[in-house]
Amino acid sequence: MILAYLALSMPILPALLSLVKWKQLNESQRWFCGLLWFIIVVSFTGRWWALVVMKNNLPFFYIYILGEFLFFLQIFRLWFGQSIKDRVWIRLGVLFSIVWTINVFTGEGWWAFPDYIRALESILLITIVIIWFQKMLREKVILHPYKTFEFWISAGLLIFLSGNFLLFVFSKLILNAGKEVFLAIWKVNAILNILLYGMYTIALVWVKRTIK
Repeated sequence: MILAYLALSMPILPALLSLVKWKQLNESQRWFCGLLWFIIVVSFTGRWWALVVMKNNLPFFYIYILGEFLFFLQIFRLWFGQSIKDRVWIRLGVLFSIVWTINVFTGEGWWAFPDYIRALESILLITIVIIWFQKMLREKVILHPYKTFEFWISAGLLIFLSGNFLLFVFSKLILNAGKEVFLAIWKVNAILNILLYGMYTIALVWVKRTIK
């Protein structure tokens, strides 16, 4: 339970830091700040729903997935600039939203575990992150990548989504594997969450000290 609550609370750390550094943030970093507060609102509302209303809170997870994906599309659109046309990002956002809507209302449904749509989001974001790293290394504009906001956000996403991918692809098998297996895997998930938001925090620490 301690690990679970720590994982749930971790987004607060980078979110508060983003407010402290608000005046130093550029447009993409402020969108990221918006994402952090969106995650906090959805996560804690979902937790309240489960504890007080005592009903399945998986609809909040669906909302989280759609919001997170659309926020990251906007963030990466700003990072890539004109190297990728805006219409590509718009089409990707619209197509994902359509698949998400179909999955919610005619597929798995609000109350089922969102394994397929989460796996799809992971594949798309991992692909975008890899393309971003390739672009950064090819252009060699950034001399010290590990000292940039973009590096730590991308690295955190890549580690987290890669680590969690199999969890969502094989979620039904995991749910049927027994309580001990389920708890062990979700401990790993909680640790990955803590690592992710720790890397988000490091990203914001480097906002002022970015060296190109």
